[in-house]
Amino acid sequence: MSKIVCIYPQDDTTDFLRPLCDHICATFDAMEVGYDISGGDNQTEIIYNKIEDVKTIFFLGHGESTCLYASIINGTQLFNKDNVSLLENKQLFLLACNSDQFINTYKLSEAIGFGFLPTSIYDARHVRKLHSMRIEHLKENDIDSYNTAIVNALINTLSEETMEDSHLFAERLKFSTCEKIVNILLQKETPNYRIVADALYYFYKDVNIR
Repeated sequence: MSKIVCIYPQDDTTDFLRPLCDHICATFDAMEVGYDISGGDNQTEIIYNKIEDVKTIFFLGHGESTCLYASIINGTQLFNKDNVSLLENKQLFLLACNSDQFINTYKLSEAIGFGFLPTSIYDARHVRKLHSMRIEHLKENDIDSYNTAIVNALINTLSEETMEDSHLFAERLKFSTCEKIVNILLQKETPNYRIVADALYYFYKDVNIR
């Protein structure tokens, strides 16, 4: 069994992350584990069994300060205060909203987490602000531009080398994201390209590495 698992919940809110999941599986020889909302109730138990003996977990999905979701659509929580011990003593890469706070809440170590990620129109309309910046007027193509940029920045950053050196990871993520920011500012392809560029700035500034 692979010592590296990529947990990638299956619903249309995370479709844009497919290239990143494929990159992780190819680069790290990781085993993909999904959660299908049309499946049975034992899917979470299957995931728990798959990660029992692994060294590294990549999680690509949704979260908040106290939990990571198996599905945001039906509100199924995969990890919370009752079972966060399953993540202890593992290397963690958690690409989910407020996973930076999740890491701090449960004092997880050897972990990488992110801040609020406005990856959908719902996020922009519901939360409305990213730090002090208004985001509720973002359009679909603005969101698509943001999503594509973060996925490509992470694909350009994630390697065995950067996962072994957190400082190198941070430096390369900053460099790659700044490249995307410059391209967006120069090309001006979406209505709110300036807000998209600023949101990408917070993408790498809010990274929590412990």
